[in-house]
Amino acid sequence: MRGAARFLPLILCLAGMPAAAAGRNEAPNLPPIPYRYAWPQLPAHLADGDRLIAPGPAITDAGATLGRVLFYDRKLSANGLVGCASCHSQSASFDDPNRFSIGLRGKITRRSAMALANARINPTGRYFRDQRAASLEDQVLTPFTDPVEMDLPPGELVRLVSGRSWYGPLFADAFGDPTASEARIASALAQFVSAMVSVDTRYDNARTSTPDVLAPFSAFDAAENRGKFLFFAAPEIGGAGCANCHETEWFVFTQPHDNGLPMDAARQGASADGGAGEITGDSSQMRLFRAPSLRNVAVASPYMHDGRFNTLEAVVDHYSGGVTATANLDPALKKPDGSPQRLSLSADDRRALVAFLETLTDANFLEDPKFSDPFRID
Repeated sequence: MRGAARFLPLILCLAGMPAAAAGRNEAPNLPPIPYRYAWPQLPAHLADGDRLIAPGPAITDAGATLGRVLFYDRKLSANGLVGCASCHSQSASFDDPNRFSIGLRGKITRRSAMALANARINPTGRYFRDQRAASLEDQVLTPFTDPVEMDLPPGELVRLVSGRSWYGPLFADAFGDPTASEARIASALAQFVSAMVSVDTRYDNARTSTPDVLAPFSAFDAAENRGKFLFFAAPEIGGAGCANCHETEWFVFTQPHDNGLPMDAARQGASADGGAGEITGDSSQMRLFRAPSLRNVAVASPYMHDGRFNTLEAVVDHYSGGVTATANLDPALKKPDGSPQRLSLSADDRRALVAFLETLTDANFLEDPKFSDPFRID
C-alpha cells in the first residue's frame, strides 16, 4: 500500500526523536498500515441512520489518519498547548469532563462542549449548540481562530502545519500532494470526526434479537427494561415519551429545543445565552439548543448546554419535576393548556431511566486505538 510504504520510514525516523514534556512525543506515532475508518456495518435497527446523516466529506483511511494527527496536535494554537482534544476526550465520548472548557491563558468557553461521537447523525447539517456552523468542515475550523480556544490569526494554521515535517507525507497520502490548505485541513478533520461512529453497546447487542423495542430484552434486568419502556413508550400507554425528542435509536435531537431549564442566575444579564436565536435573530428560536446523541451519555457529563448537571440522576430529576415555563418551551414539554409538562416519576422509575441510559455506553469505542492520541507516550 502506498500509505504503508510512506508511514513506515516516518515511524522509523521518529523513533529516535526526543519526547516532549507531559508524556507526549514531539511527533505522531502512526501504524505502518493505516487504521480502517470506514463506517461499520450497521445493525438493522439503525438502518434509518442514512436519512439522518448530514452532508460531509467521504471518509478515506488516509484522510482520517491526517485528521487524527491534526485533532491531537497541540502545537496548532497560539501558545502551543491547546488542541481539539483538549476539549474533546475519547474516554468521555469526545466530550469535555469540565463544565466549561479551558482554552488559552486560562480562559473558559461560554458553553459546555458537545460530545462528538455520531456527530454526522445530524439531519439539520448544522453544528455547535447554536447551529452557527453550516457544515462539519466549518465547525472543525472555528476553534483554531476563536480567541478563547486556540487564538490563531488568519492564515497561521496553514503556516504552522506546513512547517511540521510529518504533515507533508500525510497530506500527500490523503490528497495526492503535500500541500496544506485550510480546505484540506477542514476535510481531514471532518473525516476523522465523521468516523467516530459508536454503535456497539449493550443496548444494540440486545436489540438485534428483539424485533419490538418495547418488548423486554432478555439481557436486561428489570430496572433496565423498565427504563427502556419509559424512554420509548408514549405517555398515553404509561411511558415517559423521552423518544419524542431523542428520536430514533440513534437517540438524537433532529432540531434544537428549549427543554425548560430555568435561567442560570450566575449567567443572566449580558451573558444570558439565547442559543440559536442569537444567530438567526428570530425570537422564536431564543434559548433553543442542539444536543448530542444520548449514546455514551453516561460517560459524557456534565450535561445541558451550560453543564449545570453533573449526573444523569439530576437530568432525570429536571424532567420529572424541574421543567419551567419558558417563552419557547418545546411542545413535547407542554400540557394542553401550555403549562410545563413534568413527568412526576417515582424514585424507582427515575432510577430505571438512568439504568437504561447506562446501557448506551460503547466501551470499545471509548478505547479504540484508531481514535486515540498519536502523540501520547505509551
